[in-house]
Amino acid sequence: MKAKDMIVKSMKRVKEERGLRVSKPNNQLSEGHIRKADHNLIVMTDLSRLGHEDWVVISAYYAMYQSAMSLLTKIGLESKDHATTAAVLEYFFGEQISKDLIGKFNELKERKDKIEAITISEKYIDYLWKIKRARETVQYGISINYKETDVVMRNAREFVSKMKLVLNELDEKLVEIIGKKAKELQILQ
Repeated sequence: MKAKDMIVKSMKRVKEERGLRVSKPNNQLSEGHIRKADHNLIVMTDLSRLGHEDWVVISAYYAMYQSAMSLLTKIGLESKDHATTAAVLEYFFGEQISKDLIGKFNELKERKDKIEAITISEKYIDYLWKIKRARETVQYGISINYKETDVVMRNAREFVSKMKLVLNELDEKLVEIIGKKAKELQILQ
């Protein structure tokens, strides 16, 4: 399912509490999610030292998820669905949307650099989808071993760092534009 379709479908489920809700941007909550992401990165590292491979994956995932939630709350979205959260990143910050946003600005050079800075490349979206599946496997399965913890930890740190960069580059104008786009999707439901 395409990211846009997943978002619209999730907006329809908002009353069931597992959907995606348009709200006001919330910088304080956004900062709280980033603090939680940083905490989960520390926990991930500690668990790795202790040899708890399954929980390394789980804490790495939640570090990534919390940093993604930070970005969503910054732009005025509340997600109660993990897959929808990934779809929001893909749709609003993926490489295609950056092309759409660039077209909205006249002062192209400065804005083009800013848009490129907030664009989340496909590799980061892939990191989130892969770690989501790995987290489900280790969390709900019976194995305590996971052989690729080094890759998971590196990807989690890289992902959280990218989310922080995007958060730092977002300004009120970009948040407003993304918010309008979210409201347009809300109308489609």
